[in-house]
Amino acid sequence: MPMRFLQYGLIIVPAVLYLLILPLENEAVYTLYIIIALGLSVWKDFNRSSTQQWLLLLAEILWSCWLIASYGPFMFFLSLSVLYVYIYRLEGSTRWLMFAIQLVANNVALHWHYSDPQAPQPGLTTLNTTATTLLSPETTAMVLGNLLLLITAALSWQGSRTASSRGQLEQVYDELRSKHYELQETRAQLLLFTKQLEGVAQAEERTRISRQLHDDIGHRLIRTKMMSEAALLTLPLNMEQGTEMVRQIRDKLADSMDDMRSTLHKLQPNSYASEAYALDRLLEEVGRDTGVKTNYEVHGPSHVLYPSIQIVLFKNAKEALTNALRHGNASSITVELVFGDQEVCMSVSNDGKINPHSSKRNGIGQEGMLLRTQMVGGVLEIQSAYPYTVITRIPLTNQMDIL
Repeated sequence: MPMRFLQYGLIIVPAVLYLLILPLENEAVYTLYIIIALGLSVWKDFNRSSTQQWLLLLAEILWSCWLIASYGPFMFFLSLSVLYVYIYRLEGSTRWLMFAIQLVANNVALHWHYSDPQAPQPGLTTLNTTATTLLSPETTAMVLGNLLLLITAALSWQGSRTASSRGQLEQVYDELRSKHYELQETRAQLLLFTKQLEGVAQAEERTRISRQLHDDIGHRLIRTKMMSEAALLTLPLNMEQGTEMVRQIRDKLADSMDDMRSTLHKLQPNSYASEAYALDRLLEEVGRDTGVKTNYEVHGPSHVLYPSIQIVLFKNAKEALTNALRHGNASSITVELVFGDQEVCMSVSNDGKINPHSSKRNGIGQEGMLLRTQMVGGVLEIQSAYPYTVITRIPLTNQMDIL
């Protein structure tokens, strides 16, 4: 739409301005010529055939040259209208061929205008005649007209390149957006397929485990039951043979328990792995084995931690508990775990007394805690004031950012 406004404006505005200085008896014919120029321009815009557009461009160039030959250099502005159009619409050498045709035709029209003594000379021609002393009016008009055409062609060509680059960028952006939507849809389908595959795998695993329970452990328990009944009948009559049967029953029960334990571990591998580094179980075992009063507190929205963070927290807590019992003779130990937005903080405090000149083994333990914490990007703090507290701070990484 802006291109059409400029195209029609380059025809209408100069034509109206020139009409103000034109003699009254020539206005009717002049107005007809301008209407023809507008008709060619509009017809060209609504024509879809490339060959017809070529012909209409040539016709518009020739008609603007006829106006230049008839009314003088002021009609150069009408010629700029068609120049602006084909520089934008044509590509490659075609546009420059059209420009060469227009440049030659305009110069021929100017020469024709100044060589005809009957041609009207108002406006720009009169000004050039009175203002130019060294050059003739024809030469001045040709120089200024050609310079105006060249500048307009250069600016239009640069604008067409910018518009083409912008169109290419918009096309690339549309393609990237389309690919993004395709990737989102593919990702959703992949997640759905993964869930379905996981469900199928779990169903197959449950089927296999149930078959194992039924075929192996179930049959073994049936045989054990039958051997138990046989042992009850054999013991009163033959003590040695009955005792041997009881030993076999014990071995079969032990094998069945091993199979059952293995099956349960397969059913809950994740929870079992996480429980291996559970802090509450560690405190429970320490309290049960030593009789020390233990307290475990969790603050903030708890969530699943990475295995590396679980291991560091567990080993640091275990080392701090060992130091509290071995060197501080603590009677009460508190483990506090705080989940924040950016980090997880674990503090292990006790009511014992820590000798600053304790054995080197305690120093080695603290050095191990420091190295483990630094490996995951955390910070270890030790507060010697009562109660003696070991603080482990580990930054949290958003799992969605990693994905």
